[in-house]
Amino acid sequence: MKTYGFTSLLQEGDEPPTDADSEIDERGLLQRLLATQSEIVQAGLDPYKVVDVVTRRAQELTRSSGAVVEILVGSELVYWSASGSALPHVGLRVGLKNSLAGLCVASRRALRCDDSEVDPRVDRDVARQTGSRSALVVPLPHDDSIIGVLEVMSPTTTAYGAKDVRTLELLSTLIGNMLGYAVQHTSIEAAANSRVEHDRLMDNDVTTARERIRRVIEAEAFEMAFQPIIELESNHTVGVEALARFGPAPEQSPDRWFQEASQVGVGLELELATVRRAFAALERIPNDMYLSVNVSPETLVSLQLERLCAQCDARRVVLEITEHSLVEDYAALSERASFLRRMGIRLAIDDAGAGFASLRHVLKLCPDLIKIDRSITRDIDSQLRHQSLASAMLTFANGTSAFVVAEGIETASELATLKQLGIPFGQGYYLGHPVVGTS
Repeated sequence: MKTYGFTSLLQEGDEPPTDADSEIDERGLLQRLLATQSEIVQAGLDPYKVVDVVTRRAQELTRSSGAVVEILVGSELVYWSASGSALPHVGLRVGLKNSLAGLCVASRRALRCDDSEVDPRVDRDVARQTGSRSALVVPLPHDDSIIGVLEVMSPTTTAYGAKDVRTLELLSTLIGNMLGYAVQHTSIEAAANSRVEHDRLMDNDVTTARERIRRVIEAEAFEMAFQPIIELESNHTVGVEALARFGPAPEQSPDRWFQEASQVGVGLELELATVRRAFAALERIPNDMYLSVNVSPETLVSLQLERLCAQCDARRVVLEITEHSLVEDYAALSERASFLRRMGIRLAIDDAGAGFASLRHVLKLCPDLIKIDRSITRDIDSQLRHQSLASAMLTFANGTSAFVVAEGIETASELATLKQLGIPFGQGYYLGHPVVGTS
């Protein structure tokens, strides 16, 4: 198996792992990261609790004396959460210029310092203040931006090797999205508590929204678009994903339609309506292709969905679980998933690698397909940490007899890199746009 993400950072004396060692390391590392992610999920949407878990776990995984999450504020990085030897320095401000952390933000890649006393990239005063003789720092990506860095430190020289670089890169890719969502949620909550923004959907608005969405459901005032899912090596279409497309009143994204429906108590009704519409197209889809349909965990456990599945060729149906929040009862969800599998249904986890729960779903529900989120696919040709995470997820999937589908492929370079990594399936605008109706 190939390894990615840290080769350029190998120092003299570092031993590249063998293929067998890499596979063992991949599985063990991903299991540790999944355990970390589960702990982060339990921390909820409180960004302070999230970063406390992150710093402690980063310190443990790299055997460091301390760890810190530094958040980007203007032209400075602020020590926001810390553990170990870095804990007394919470609130410390580091300039973007003339610091290893600042260079990490600018370059968007992991950087390693083996000796702060001789490394010209390091702010020596800060290193001495924090007792850091060697350090490893990685960017925290969220969407298309960098929100800060994760740094581990040690009082000894040359404390970090290739495995530590890889560990922190994979951890940063996971927690960057999670931390971004947590901070964003906190901002939303703060706005919701102000009198100006408070309760956009008050009682009257809730009733109005519910009635409007139910009219859409009754009139089936939406269309289903179908995006091809491709076997990357052969360029053969193996399936299609059904995507709901709503009319212009009000003009908002499909995600927002489903979110609003859930908020006003008709989320299940709207999801079932779109699933019913998608299943109606199954007979027009070639027999050698499957149909993939998005459902929330709440819809997955419903008897209404079971009845719909019983009325179609279940062997050609894949149900994608779409959820970015904590599932409280995995036992019930797993039991329902097992029942649907016995009907012939296959299960997929959507958006793996993003949000709060996707990888936990992977671990708890043992899906047939794992769909890598577009935030990881984006720029995977140039982002080594994205390659590292995709490679680790592929190894994990192979060990559980699952298939991997990369979402959001938009360039030839992204496609070439995914094929090189061994990702078998993919979808995205480069491979085919969603098309309303079926041929």
